[in-house]
Amino acid sequence: MKIALSKFLNSLSVALDFVEKEILNIAPYHGQRVAAITNHLGRALNFDKQTLFAVTYAALLHDCALKEYFNDEKPDQEHSVSEKDMTLHCKEGEKILLKLPFYNKVKSSVLFHHERADGNGAFGKKYNEVSLYARLIHLADALDVNWSLYENIDYEKYVKICNWVKESEGTIIDKECTQLFFKYIDLDFLQQLSNNQVIKVLHESIPDLVEDIPNEAIIDLCSIFADITDYKSHFTWRHSLGVADKSKSMAEYYEYPKDEADKLYIAGALHDIGKLMISNDILEKPGKLTSDEYKTIQNHAIGTYKLLENINGLEEINRIASLHHEKLDGTGYPFGLKANQLSKEERLMACLDIYQALVEERPYKRGLMHSEAMEILNKMAKDGQLDVIIIADIDKCFSNNEIKKAHHSKVFYTDDINKENISVSEEMWRCPVCGYIHHGPLPKDYICPRCEQPASVFGKI
Repeated sequence: MKIALSKFLNSLSVALDFVEKEILNIAPYHGQRVAAITNHLGRALNFDKQTLFAVTYAALLHDCALKEYFNDEKPDQEHSVSEKDMTLHCKEGEKILLKLPFYNKVKSSVLFHHERADGNGAFGKKYNEVSLYARLIHLADALDVNWSLYENIDYEKYVKICNWVKESEGTIIDKECTQLFFKYIDLDFLQQLSNNQVIKVLHESIPDLVEDIPNEAIIDLCSIFADITDYKSHFTWRHSLGVADKSKSMAEYYEYPKDEADKLYIAGALHDIGKLMISNDILEKPGKLTSDEYKTIQNHAIGTYKLLENINGLEEINRIASLHHEKLDGTGYPFGLKANQLSKEERLMACLDIYQALVEERPYKRGLMHSEAMEILNKMAKDGQLDVIIIADIDKCFSNNEIKKAHHSKVFYTDDINKENISVSEEMWRCPVCGYIHHGPLPKDYICPRCEQPASVFGKI
């Protein structure tokens, strides 16, 4: 697949940084600053073009194994993540990047980017056991984490940074990297990294070349970001990968050529990537969303569109991914497109997004059986929102795939709903897509305030 790889990786890293900021409280554009510093030093050392590209983008994606933070490595409020806690994070990051062809040039640079000069890092390796590429990324990472380079750097702060680097020689930073810092990193350069200026610095450092990348490598990378998207909120665990897998199944059902099937899978994997830029305080809010919060969640679709916009080679994939909330009658979002403006693949993604949400189990609801999901999809198709033919095809493709054996009598609540406070006589409705419990009459405009799907087929409790 021919794509502008640098633009694509830059966009993915922006999404990554939003998550990193939320879970680790690291300032925005951390990956970009680490990449910009690494690139600056690599150019000073006259790295060849391929090596410079590889080490720059290894630095950009050095924290791509963020999923691990949601498990063993995520710090609690009283304890920070130590170097020793980073072992799994480094291993998983290395596995991810090894799937990208360019990374072989700087192999192990992410695996060992948390090694200290004195051997007290993640794997206990000293500076002479680690490649220069890994040590450059470590230096850049340490500078940004310890000195908040996102903020404007004045002369006084620069002096403090210089003193810290000098004092850290032999413990945190090796002698060679210390010398490189004092030779090539001055106040003027650090000032260019503040706020979002770093994006321009990075953009000017690496040209936007359209390259032919194996589909499998792109799929692997997109699957990782789908995984991060899904892990970010436990409400939607495996949703993106579920949509991607079902997109692939439908492509096989339609007997699409492999390249077209790959495009559908990638679009499915990336369709919710815009949610990485939305706080979990909103994504996992147990109660009714405010009007502003509802609009914020809706913005995830335009977020996906903006992240993938202007990436040569991903134009079609971007439309399929970001238009997954459009409806044939024009009531969808973010653009309010109508049937004659939506391709078959764009219509398919909208149907699969809802189907996957219906059949997947979430912490607050059971996964519906295929037949139950089809009742809802057929109702939406009858109302003119979804494509009737595609819904019929989904039924044929997945009719033998009964996802969950469920007890119809069970009512699913979010963890924070107090069932004792619900009056038996109070009218209640349950959204069939996300399981949200509504009290009183149907929501305004028949739209679920939790998952923003049409609520016209709510089941009365």
